[in-house]
Amino acid sequence: MKRILVTAIAAMCLIVAVGEDVTFMSNRRHWEKLSTGTLMKMGNEFMNTKSLPDSAMLCYSLIANRYSDRLPEDELRQCIRATHHVGTIYANCYYNYSEAYKHLLKAQDLAEKHQYHEFEPNILMAIGNLYWTQEGLRHDNQSNREALELQRTAFWKAIDSHSFDILPSIIINLDYIAFSKNLLPQFAKERDTYSHIAIASSNNLREIAKAMNEGVEQISKEEYEQALMTFEAAKSNLHAGIINQTSMLIMLNDYIYITLKKLNRHDEARHVLMQNKDIAQNRKTYIMPSIYGRLAGYYREQHNHALADKYELLWYRTADSIANITQSGNLHVVQFLHEIDKMNEEQKELVVKQQQDRQLLWLVSGSLAMALVLLTLLAVNRNRIKRQNKALYESNCALLDADEQRRQLAEQKERERVDTETSKYGAIKMDENTTEELWQNIIHVMEYAPEIYDESFNVARLSELIGIKPNYVSQAINQQREWTFPTLLAHYRIKEACRRINDTQNYAHYTVEGIGQSVGFKSRSYFIKLFKKQTGLTPSDYIKMAHRNNDNKA
Repeated sequence: MKRILVTAIAAMCLIVAVGEDVTFMSNRRHWEKLSTGTLMKMGNEFMNTKSLPDSAMLCYSLIANRYSDRLPEDELRQCIRATHHVGTIYANCYYNYSEAYKHLLKAQDLAEKHQYHEFEPNILMAIGNLYWTQEGLRHDNQSNREALELQRTAFWKAIDSHSFDILPSIIINLDYIAFSKNLLPQFAKERDTYSHIAIASSNNLREIAKAMNEGVEQISKEEYEQALMTFEAAKSNLHAGIINQTSMLIMLNDYIYITLKKLNRHDEARHVLMQNKDIAQNRKTYIMPSIYGRLAGYYREQHNHALADKYELLWYRTADSIANITQSGNLHVVQFLHEIDKMNEEQKELVVKQQQDRQLLWLVSGSLAMALVLLTLLAVNRNRIKRQNKALYESNCALLDADEQRRQLAEQKERERVDTETSKYGAIKMDENTTEELWQNIIHVMEYAPEIYDESFNVARLSELIGIKPNYVSQAINQQREWTFPTLLAHYRIKEACRRINDTQNYAHYTVEGIGQSVGFKSRSYFIKLFKKQTGLTPSDYIKMAHRNNDNKA
């Protein structure tokens, strides 16, 4: 019968456990689809209103796992806040201080990385509390120093970032740890600063913090009666609505206990200690060992060694028991491992960055090599074009020189010839000899008459200058060169343009359009087109070559 009962109970437990797992997995699959803002709101409600840390932990963990550098700023802040909340739940609800420390360190790293300085005071305060907890469980002086420095750092960071809401909690912790270790003079500046800060809103926690800070300052000045009244007044103002009411009550009783001892009121001091023992009897935190430690110290001072040994043994046993229950690993080891993990992550990032840099270097090197090849080809091509342009320019100049010599010779023959036949072509038939003679007269006009560079010059005007009908002029041009009159006119105008460009002394200031207009071209584009067709160079290139050539001669 007994065996059946045990089996039934085990089966029921298994069913309950499976049911909880199914509920957890169902919630997780459903909540994973929710937005970060919705999850944060749910987590806060589960934690602060419904006192359901498991559900709150699931919400915050889902948010924390969404972290990425590429998240929008609001989402990034929520991830850091959620990581901090996960650490807080591990510490305050599961008493797993090692896991709490890991998540708080991660939240601190993220806040520093993204320069969200308003998160740092709260995170540093929480880490300081973990070190203070370890000091209570391990009697570790190094943890005590760490706790004090972290609380002090949190205090000044809260001042710098104007995070005044967290200041009451920080000053309460800082004053209490310094008070417990007789280090009040070292933190006078923080107490004085807090007493002069004007915080706009007011609540019970701020009033308690103000009273504790004032009482601690009075103790540091050995004003014990005033300090006792200050602490007792603060104790009477505690109510159920304040966060960590029990912890605040135990802190105030500790202040009152030390102050009563200073006033040599030992019986009252022992009574306050016993009150603290009754309050914290069932709390599985560092508070119980601390109280046993104070009782051992009290009875040792009263020379009651039996009770002193009893409470000292209880201190060791309770500390060891709570350390096992709360999984309070050595935080210095946890921090060391965290730093190792950070170093490994940084090393991985460095390796990836080096690979990316090498790839970028190869890409840039390849691009530079291609650019160098292209520039080399461009330079070679440019030099080839320059050589071609120079050859064309020199060829054109040689033609102009030969043409000039021919003109001078023709002009000399013309002066020797008596022109008495200017009108005899009007009624004769154009035979080969007549055409040749007429062509020579046309050439004479084209080479020596400045009038051909006027925009209005045409075949009719050329006929007038020669004294023959226009159709005979066109016929002679066609028979001798197979050209039209416009082609002949453009030819001589382009030659004159070349001469003027070469005459840098008189035409150096002329533009391409100015040169074209000076020889009778109305259109700049038409002038450029005909110039390149006749010389092989654009007017601009020709001008550059002429200037370079004349500079070399000079």
